[in-house]
Amino acid sequence: MKRILCAVLMSAVLATPAFAAKVYLKDGGVIQAKRVWRADGKVYVLATRHTLTSFEKSEVDLKRTFVKRHRAAKRTGAVAPQAQTAAAAPDGAAADRKPTAGISLPSLPKLPERSPDSLVPSSGSGGAIKQQKKDMAEKLAE
Repeated sequence: MKRILCAVLMSAVLATPAFAAKVYLKDGGVIQAKRVWRADGKVYVLATRHTLTSFEKSEVDLKRTFVKRHRAAKRTGAVAPQAQTAAAAPDGAAADRKPTAGISLPSLPKLPERSPDSLVPSSGSGGAIKQQKKDMAEKLAE
């Protein structure tokens, strides 16, 4: 039992670097990174927790670094038409329709609509800061 546990732990420790992102440079270099993303015409590389580096797009092999990944939802074709109809009718009318072909999805329960004011917690006294300001104003008035 201990051998199996040790084998599982060792494989998990050794497999962890495989999940890291790789940045392929045009000069042939490869950089292991925690995270890689594109923004503002540059490629940003988080090499370690404290090291952030940026490269120009002309320095990075974009096709090898950012590989296109196809999602399963796009391949099935049954979920995509429902997403398009939901985007076309944002009033919620499309949420009641069922897909015509393919997988039938369960409907979600309707949530009550709330105003932003109702989301703020309220107390009878108005909060600690308001109470402190009120007490300070009373002391100054004395």
